[in-house]
Amino acid sequence: MATTSILDLPIDILLLIFPYLDALSFLSLTATCKALHRPEFIHDHQYWSLLVRKTFRVPNQPVIQNDGQRWQKLFKRLATQSKIYTWGNNEKACLGHSYLSPEAIQNAGPPGLSRANVLRRRHISWPAEMLGTEEMGVISDLQCGGWSTSMLTSKGALYTVGVVDGLQLTPRRHMGQPRPPHEQSGMMAPTPLRYPPGFVQPHLRYYPATAVKQFSSGRAHILALSDSGWIWSWQNLEHAALHVKFLSHDTLENGNGNGRGTIVKVVAGWNKSAALIEATGIVLWEPLQRGLGEAEIEDAALILESAVVPKTGFRCSGGKSTSDGAGQGTDLEDAVGEVLNFVVLEEVVLFNTSSGKVFVAQIFWSDSEQRVGEPLELALQEQQSEDDQTTEDATFATDVQGSFHSFAIFTQAGEVLTSDQDHLMTLLRNEQSARPMFRRIPALQHKDVISVAFGDYHFHALHSSGYITSYGTEPGACGALGLGGHGDPEGRLRGIRYQAFGGDGRLVPHAYSEGRRVWFEEEKRQWIKFLTAGGVDPAEAAERMRAALGSPEVRCQGEVSEWIEQQGRDWESKFGVRGGDDDGLGAYFALSVTAAGWHSGALVLVNEDLALKVKNACEIPDRPNEGTDESVEDNTGGTSDNGSDTAPAPPSPSTQSPQIQQQTWASSLLLLALDYGRWFLGIAPYNAPPPAGYRPQTTRGDPARPGATAESSGFQRGTHARDFGQSPRAGVRYVWANEQFPRLKLSDGTEMPGAVPFDTWRYGRPEFDLDAGV
Repeated sequence: MATTSILDLPIDILLLIFPYLDALSFLSLTATCKALHRPEFIHDHQYWSLLVRKTFRVPNQPVIQNDGQRWQKLFKRLATQSKIYTWGNNEKACLGHSYLSPEAIQNAGPPGLSRANVLRRRHISWPAEMLGTEEMGVISDLQCGGWSTSMLTSKGALYTVGVVDGLQLTPRRHMGQPRPPHEQSGMMAPTPLRYPPGFVQPHLRYYPATAVKQFSSGRAHILALSDSGWIWSWQNLEHAALHVKFLSHDTLENGNGNGRGTIVKVVAGWNKSAALIEATGIVLWEPLQRGLGEAEIEDAALILESAVVPKTGFRCSGGKSTSDGAGQGTDLEDAVGEVLNFVVLEEVVLFNTSSGKVFVAQIFWSDSEQRVGEPLELALQEQQSEDDQTTEDATFATDVQGSFHSFAIFTQAGEVLTSDQDHLMTLLRNEQSARPMFRRIPALQHKDVISVAFGDYHFHALHSSGYITSYGTEPGACGALGLGGHGDPEGRLRGIRYQAFGGDGRLVPHAYSEGRRVWFEEEKRQWIKFLTAGGVDPAEAAERMRAALGSPEVRCQGEVSEWIEQQGRDWESKFGVRGGDDDGLGAYFALSVTAAGWHSGALVLVNEDLALKVKNACEIPDRPNEGTDESVEDNTGGTSDNGSDTAPAPPSPSTQSPQIQQQTWASSLLLLALDYGRWFLGIAPYNAPPPAGYRPQTTRGDPARPGATAESSGFQRGTHARDFGQSPRAGVRYVWANEQFPRLKLSDGTEMPGAVPFDTWRYGRPEFDLDAGV
């Protein structure tokens, strides 16, 4: 009798066997012979993506579903390297760090620290690691809400910082007696979301009914889908969850995850809750909340009023078609297809299907009616000319993502189309508009974008190679773009233009050609601080800095910020620390990004060994009296008492003659008037350059060096070399300590002034599309 080896089996059979193996068994099997040790086997995307999602509860990412090598690398690093970074407006402690309460602000120190500087700590413009996450275990997903940031662990437990609903009042109780209601308290430390008494808390022990496999954070509520198929809803960190049950729809709970009534996905929208139920479709209802006197022993809520999005019930499950009506399966499959993903904006529902189509349906919700209108298909290719050879991939949608008023559609051709709810409402009302439905931002096209996360006025894109790019506006210079700033020159050097009225920061149009990346490396922040301070010779660079940081003309700022962007790219290779032990993901690899309101967050895999190598490569022993003069005047700025960069105060009027005082203030008022005038005219405002006579006297000497004194070197608080990005500590300096502020030949032929040689572009000057960001 002939024997049969495993290699005699068809490949399809082998692929069916792989999911039953753990990682060690799978790697051992593929290492047994050359026939199995081939990329199509060892990097099998179905095996590794399933293993990552099953082991760590990482949500599926349709755009990179077929990248098996990436999923394999993520599996190796997720167990030990996942960290949470947040940035932006820190209202109600939603970032999980650096929060000061109103009482703490009143009593803030040290002496001399102004109230304005303390308040600014509530705006975080650089990504900072969330505190208190070490005991949570592996974090697999995170999402921002209006006043919160929530995290899902690999054990299925949900944790939240901030408050779920920043507008809801909660009754106080003291010794069993009710007191007047109060606002929800902001939780700075990650706090586990609770379940009603009698249910197992998932952060303590696994239980299928409470272990979360997928969740969604809306503006003011959180929805979760458990392993057993239960829907849970929260609107207050101080209250236990409510189990969602429907009066009008049958759901399959405690089942095997297949068949009619299975809940596929939940979405917490701006002001609605939603779930995709097999054979029923997308169901919408009002978010739940416990009443002021409702006892937590009540563990479930029955949804009496709900609405189904028409034509969304078709599902192809296990080779059998199901639908929301008898005999409609074939019709729905041909006309619409199976819903793959959906988002709930403020007034509409958007969903994409297996047929590559995207549909929009309007929500009608009032006391007299609760319904969703008929879905309308969106045309992904508009105003085609006769010469436009549109490929099928360019009109085949693979995913839809969005929140509040904004959304993005992904196509099979690698394009990302962005738009907003106003365009959709114009279409639904059958109104004419001269504006195209979609924007094709160059930095998002064919750049391997995995996801796009939208806040109120800003948004981020996550690219498959693990970096995040920022777009839009940060209100009140709150730092939501994550590019540094608070209105200071650091943000301007990254390409942010701050309005004189209200302080909003808007990216220059040049930033939409290649994007502006969010930096997680501390060394990059020190480098940008050094350039912001004028480089090694601030006096020589003063005129260039004025053009790049304060000019009404956007070209110089835009192109210098792009040059800065290129220099900060591929940081490890720049310093020659890429080695054979590197898996190609880099020191900081972003796994996911999220945004809501005025803040953002990211789940980042941090290779600490590689990060330390980069840090060490950026530092060299200090050699006194070598290089440049340490006592050169700095014409660009100092730092505040809390260590953050701020514009230094102008010279005291008592040290100036009356004539100079008059010229200085007249110039300042004129430039400020120009700013306000541009704002009221609707033209992008800009920060005026420093007034005439503005020459702050600060130096960068270190009194520890031979021959230096505190008086001669300017060694006061805020003027040490480390505050200018020159040195991390005594006896050490950064490798860029002798670099000049960049000098470029601009795209229009203009040569930036200065006596130093022109700088070259690391990756070549891009072709700027200055209409892309409008």
